[in-house]
Amino acid sequence: MLYDCKSIFSLELPENTTKIESGAFASCLRLRNVALPHNIMFFGSDIFIEDGMQAISDLQQLFGSEARIIRELQHRFDRLPIHKLVYYQSYYQGVLQSLIDATNMSSCQRGALHSMMDQTGNQQDCLGMTPLHILTCSSVHNLEVYRLIVEKYPANLITEDRWGALPLLYAFWGAAPVEIIQFLLARYQSLYPDYDFNWTMMVETMGRTDTPKESIVNMLHEGQMHFPEQPIDWEYLLDEFVNLADPSDFCFSSTFTERMQFLIMCGLSLRVEGLAFKVWRDHISHLIQTANFKSDENNSGILRSIRDKLAHLEDELPKLKEATAILDLALWKMNICDTSHQLKSFCRQKEIKVEGASSRQQCRVTCGADVIIGHVLPYLISTGDDYYAMLPVE
Repeated sequence: MLYDCKSIFSLELPENTTKIESGAFASCLRLRNVALPHNIMFFGSDIFIEDGMQAISDLQQLFGSEARIIRELQHRFDRLPIHKLVYYQSYYQGVLQSLIDATNMSSCQRGALHSMMDQTGNQQDCLGMTPLHILTCSSVHNLEVYRLIVEKYPANLITEDRWGALPLLYAFWGAAPVEIIQFLLARYQSLYPDYDFNWTMMVETMGRTDTPKESIVNMLHEGQMHFPEQPIDWEYLLDEFVNLADPSDFCFSSTFTERMQFLIMCGLSLRVEGLAFKVWRDHISHLIQTANFKSDENNSGILRSIRDKLAHLEDELPKLKEATAILDLALWKMNICDTSHQLKSFCRQKEIKVEGASSRQQCRVTCGADVIIGHVLPYLISTGDDYYAMLPVE
């Protein structure tokens, strides 16, 4: 039994499996890519849906009942030989050659079998998955197999499964090798350069599980690098993450606080980086990193307080600019008055003509605004926290 494996989304059961015990996958809420062999002789109870379980798994979302889940997964690859070849590739040698044979039979060998195989590569199974979906979910990643599938069935790249997911999502979610990620991104750019990815959904899907943070960061980085104009609706995402009816359904409660801190930081990073002063950036980062998110509570109040503080600091910059400008002008004026008085006295004694413009310029340089404002600024940018008010301004 895979107890509490809430982050698993793919399982490759051997084709010779004959028995599935009770509750085997009941806690695998995010399980999607799985097939049940035809020759299973014994099924226990509550294999996918545990009695009394309130959380709805991804498979239950599609099929509803336990009986229907089993029936659909047992017949998942009926008349879909290419899907089946890809799914079981980790158990058999020579899958690449088998796929080549299936898609490149000579005209003298052609018949009903080749025609069926050739067509099914673009079809979707009961989960809405294409061969490329299954390939990106796999524990085995052969670049040549990827090349073959994409070459023969390029539409696989932009076909969504029944959860609305593209193959690219599963590649990121399962931490596929770098060469696979880069291959897919390159093919998207060359074959479908104008395709609009739903990055918001992709972040939401991965954020609700115990997907390694590095995988989410990698997806965000690659998305920004290759498709910088395509946005992520972080306002929506953050509200979704903190307003979950039962957040523990989506990741381990023991890591919930850390994961929420990470997601909030991701969602607010651009705004935090845009703050004018390091002391402000450090303050907001500190608020996020010490926020006590709890898996069994609504966390919207914590997020609201962080957003309010961030908005306050963003609004402070125009006021700060106005205050420092006024202080600069006051110091300049005071210096002009003092200097003008001294020069006039000196000129009366020496009968020297004073040039007003040059006198004002000299006062502007020597009024001491850079020094005085630098010392006053820490008080003007105080966040209300004595510790942060004492930090150096940058």
